[in-house]
Amino acid sequence: MKTVQCTFRLPEDVVDLIDKQVGKTRTDKLLSLLGFSCNQNDYTVIEKRLSDLEKRLSQIESKDSGTASQGKKVDANEVRAKEAKARLFKELDALKEKDEIPLYRGKPSITKISEITGIDRGTISKYIKDWGAL
Repeated sequence: MKTVQCTFRLPEDVVDLIDKQVGKTRTDKLLSLLGFSCNQNDYTVIEKRLSDLEKRLSQIESKDSGTASQGKKVDANEVRAKEAKARLFKELDALKEKDEIPLYRGKPSITKISEITGIDRGTISKYIKDWGAL
């Protein structure tokens, strides 16, 4: 087991509680408080448990960050962008079917489309060029 010095502040009552425990060092006393005896063999058990805990935490973190099963990271912004794009295209297709796309100087009027669909003008401006029916 590798020994590392770690300094941090604890409330006085916590330090007093640790100091009241059985053991030679504060580490032994803290381990005693946590339910482990002050035996060097216990350190390997603790080390293994910490290692298992770290592995499990990394698995949880990788799931939470949205990594796909292929190992590709999926950004939440990309997901929202795809959803907004799909919604816009669906609304534009519906307007085109009804032949109700408002035009301004021969181009689709972003303001009018926004009023009709309820989609933000910035979103429309950003993705309307990608819509294949222009």
